[in-house]
This record gives sequence, C-alpha cells and structure tokens, in this order.
Amino acid sequence: MRHTLVQTFSWAEFWATPSATSWSCHRDRLRPKGSASGLGTLVEVTLWKRLALVLFFPVCLRAQGIFQIHGYIQGRFTDQKGTPDRLEIRRARLILSGDAFSNVSYTFQIDVVKEPFLMDVALTWKFSRSLRLTGGQFKIPCSAESLISDNLNIPIARARAVNALAPGRDTGVQGRDLGLQLAGTLCQRKSPLVEYAAGVFRGQTLVDAPSAHYPATAGRVMVRPLLELTVGGDWYGSFSAPAAKEKRRKEVEGSYKRGPIHVRAEQIWARDGRLERRGGYALGAWRLSPHWEPLARTDWLTTDIHKANTTSIAYLAGLNFNWGKHVKVGANAGAQHDQGSRGISSLFLAQAMFGF
Repeated sequence: MRHTLVQTFSWAEFWATPSATSWSCHRDRLRPKGSASGLGTLVEVTLWKRLALVLFFPVCLRAQGIFQIHGYIQGRFTDQKGTPDRLEIRRARLILSGDAFSNVSYTFQIDVVKEPFLMDVALTWKFSRSLRLTGGQFKIPCSAESLISDNLNIPIARARAVNALAPGRDTGVQGRDLGLQLAGTLCQRKSPLVEYAAGVFRGQTLVDAPSAHYPATAGRVMVRPLLELTVGGDWYGSFSAPAAKEKRRKEVEGSYKRGPIHVRAEQIWARDGRLERRGGYALGAWRLSPHWEPLARTDWLTTDIHKANTTSIAYLAGLNFNWGKHVKVGANAGAQHDQGSRGISSLFLAQAMFGF
C-alpha cells in the first residue's frame, strides 16, 4: 500500500505528555512517575493516542510513488515468573519507507510502546545488485534471527541465545546501531550465490544508547550452494575499548527452506572482556496450510564457560494461525532445564498480531 500525506496536524501536540505526569522507562514498558495506581488516566490517554497514530495514520495518507507505510501491533500474554506485565502490548510499530530516487531508498521505523522508540533511520544507495551502501541507524549484520523482523519471526519470542548474545540485543537496543554498511548479492546464472554485508558502527544509537558503548566493525557472509540451502557466519568486534570491556562475537548458521518446510540453526560465541559465553538454537516449522503452522525449537545457553552449572536448555513447541497477511495468532509452550538450583521451569506464551 502506497500513500502520501493529505492532512496535517501538530506532531508536538500529539506527542506531548501531560505535564502532571512524567514517564519512566523500564524493561520494555512505560510507567508514570508519581502514580500510585499504575497507569493513571492521563497516562492511558497519552498511550492510546500514540497507539491511535499507528492504527489510523494510514487513513490520512493516499497512494503515491515515494511513500510506503505499514505497521503492526502485537499483544502478548506470558506466565513466566518474574515478568512484571504478564499481559502487555509488546510492540506497536509504524514503518515508513520508499524510494526517494531511482537508486536511493529510505527506512524510518518507530515503536510507540517500547524503547528505544526510534528504531530505524537509514538511507540506502543501490549502485547495483552486488553493491549497496547504507548509512544511518539500522540492524547490525549479525545473527539470522536478530535480523528477522519481529512480525516475521516464526516463534513468538527469539531464542535466549540471540537475545543474550547478539550485538545490540544484549544491550537492549533491538539489534540496532549507527553506522555505515556495504552489502550486496553475488549471483551465478541469475541465482543468488553469495550474500555479504560489512560495516563500521559507532556503538551508540541516536536515542536510548547503552551506558557502555564502543565503536565496532561487523561482517556477514552467507553462501547458497543450493537454492533452498543457506550457510554462513558473522563476526563482530569492538575497537578503541579497554581490554576489560573488549567485545567479540562469532556466529555460524544454516537454514533450509523448501516448500512448507523451514529449518534453521545458529551457534554464537561471545566474549566481553574476560567473560565468555556461548549459545544457540535449532528451529523447525511446517506450514501445513495457508493458515496453520506448527513449530518446535530447542535452544541452549551457557552464561559463563569457565564456571560449572551455568548451562540451560529450553524446549519449545507451538502453533501459529495466519489469517491473510495481516493477522497472526500464536501459542508457544515449553520447559527449561537449568543445571543450577532452579531445575526445571515451564513457560507459556500467547500472542496476537494485527498489521496493515
């Protein structure tokens, strides 16, 4: 769907937070300071004004060539112990993209309920299929599951190893960074053979940057020996950082997709100063019909390879129901086994997603 603006309004007025209430951000949710009863009326009004933007902003737009606008809202329930909001609006995304010129495209993405609110601000110059230059804030080229959009990921939540170890996921900035990247696809007989990406990053996002951040380089190479099979790896490393805070990531992955069958696996090795961790996952899904898609996943995570009883393994099974391209409802259930005193724990997630 392509649109252009036909109605104007005051963004400052829309986004203004009532002076009687100030915001406090904590672990992917918003809370008002000075409110004794959770989300007060003023806060709820402001939050729903923001959600209304995501839902109804496209109504103010009309088809044109340089604008493409879409978005989605995800509501989630979880029974995981220690979760502050078991029923929450997990994400509310608004994405504006398009071709400013024949060889220049842009992407702008915000999330109105989860920090960092400013997700993507990037320009891409396409010189050819084999060479593109991207500048701005965008996803670090590391880990297939980190790069997959939240509305396209098969399970409800990413694997623990990805959230804990992938660059930008481990620091709470949704896998993003500010930088420059060269990327492209090398083809053989018009079929993609090698996909690559290499970039240099500031280590600091435009807003809500992590407290400790250092410049870094990242590289990703994926090879397709068969049209259905992809194998490759990533590398990420900080520079200009003190030895005690030096950050290194190495990752290998592979995926196979043919017809309704989709299989993917990753392994990540992480070093932060002297702390060394590792983890990965294996995922399988089968699209039985246009609507139904069962899935299964196992993931493993070692939080310190030099200490005993720091490894845990989780098993997950689930079912997705898709209604067209804009509605997806899923349920995931599983168990996690920790080597330490926690033993075995259970997990249940349910999520509904509506897109436009």
